[in-house]
Amino acid sequence: MSAAKLFFFDLDGTLLNSEKKITPATYAALEAWHAAGYFMAISSGRPMVSITQVIRELNLEGFSPYAVAFNGCYIRRYGEETPLLKYTVSIEDMMLVAREAAGLGLYVHYYDDTHIVTPLDGRELQFYTRVVKLPYRVSSPLTDGIEKESCKMICIDLDTTGRQALLADKIREKTGGRLCCLMSNPWYMEIFPSQAGKGAALTALAEILNIGIENTFAAGDEQNDISMLKAAGCGIAPANATAEVKAAADIVCELDNDHDAFAGFILTHCQTGDVSI
Repeated sequence: MSAAKLFFFDLDGTLLNSEKKITPATYAALEAWHAAGYFMAISSGRPMVSITQVIRELNLEGFSPYAVAFNGCYIRRYGEETPLLKYTVSIEDMMLVAREAAGLGLYVHYYDDTHIVTPLDGRELQFYTRVVKLPYRVSSPLTDGIEKESCKMICIDLDTTGRQALLADKIREKTGGRLCCLMSNPWYMEIFPSQAGKGAALTALAEILNIGIENTFAAGDEQNDISMLKAAGCGIAPANATAEVKAAADIVCELDNDHDAFAGFILTHCQTGDVSI
């Protein structure tokens, strides 16, 4: 077998198409990657329970993937319970974020071990759970329900009012940079410990697996993917990626996530080791 390799895939907008599916051509490419003896990781802003649901629903269990949840805050191998890495937001900082968001009239929620904890059952929650199908409990005000640290919080602004940028500035200032605020799509701002992130997770997992960074790959389409594209030996953006992501990538695909953006690259690399697309 050739040198071990590791591929980090973002889910939404990257590995998954617009119907939240993996197409047959992309699935066949992943089979070839696994058959070559290489490793893969599913890296998403989603909570761990949602990522494991996706792995089951899309029949990815046979690839023994690593699940990287909450924007790199939590890593474990699928089928195993012990985390390889876990970062959390302190209760103090969760309280601060909840108060600052409320002051700006913004929606924010966090996660306990099994549920989304939300300040209200409104349009933001319903929009979020159309994809991330998790149970939820309402705590109003949100600060009343905070009893345990969460890996991340998320601020949702469906009207894209620009207030998320104000919240991010307040959070950075009042936490002294302890928390990172990044957009994962036009409506979601991810809030998590600054020492985490998808790039930090890729570096950590590569070290755990004793894989050189030159043998790591990452694919993503949004701002929260940039750190892993930069950390990887080869960062790849689909055609549907934002301009900022494309600028950070080593390779920009001609195809988007609805047209098997990465299938050709994966198959070619498995056969020849070539990193062109």
